[in-house]
Amino acid sequence: MSSVTGFILGSLLFANYLPFAVTLPKTLAIPEKLQEAVGQVIVNATTCTVTCGLGSKEETVCEVGPDGVRRKCKSQRLECLTNWVCGMVHFTILVGKEFELSCLSSEILEIGQEAFRFTWKLARGIISTDDEVFKPFRALTHVVKFESAQEYDAGTYRCDVQLLKNLRLVKRLYFGLRVLPPNLVNLNFHQSLTEDQKLVDEGLEVNLDNYTRPHRPPWRKKVAITLGIGIASGVTGSVLVSIAVYGGLRATNSLNT
Repeated sequence: MSSVTGFILGSLLFANYLPFAVTLPKTLAIPEKLQEAVGQVIVNATTCTVTCGLGSKEETVCEVGPDGVRRKCKSQRLECLTNWVCGMVHFTILVGKEFELSCLSSEILEIGQEAFRFTWKLARGIISTDDEVFKPFRALTHVVKFESAQEYDAGTYRCDVQLLKNLRLVKRLYFGLRVLPPNLVNLNFHQSLTEDQKLVDEGLEVNLDNYTRPHRPPWRKKVAITLGIGIASGVTGSVLVSIAVYGGLRATNSLNT
């Protein structure tokens, strides 16, 4: 009985193994045409020229055969898009000033602005990137111009740039614009600088590490002197009054005794 069982098990194992033994080739043969095949391989590539919006990059492509030798190499320039959201740029201007917002970049100018579609939207009166608060703004070109900016013009302007050939969105840029009346704040940055900082702003080398005391107007010096004299006079008067009172009390006590 055991020999019959062993024979059956051996037959089953042999039957399972037989298809693999029949179908498994002895050697893997590569066709001659495949051995002589030549393919194009990217051997070098630069990064995109911009971090957001439509840019360009250069690639070097060569033919590589079975021997690994590069032949017929050529460089080509291709469009690239890493990220189409380009963040927000902030501007603060005074009422009545001439100003403009532009979506143009060197890459767009190089391709040609006629190949793009520019769409503007506005979130009036607020600085935000929430797309739900934007409404269409009538501007069909790459620029929005303000001949005389008013407080009503303040808000966030959104510019979308699309390729006309396929309407692919390649750039979105936000402009945060604040328009302030002249009597509210003084935006003359140069006037608020110290003398050394003004020299640095003009391109001269100045050592700003040494601490310099800020300039004080003459009237502040006079006020400080007057306050000092007043305080000193008050202290002296208080001391004299105290001495007089103390002397009067001693005289009164001596008479009583």
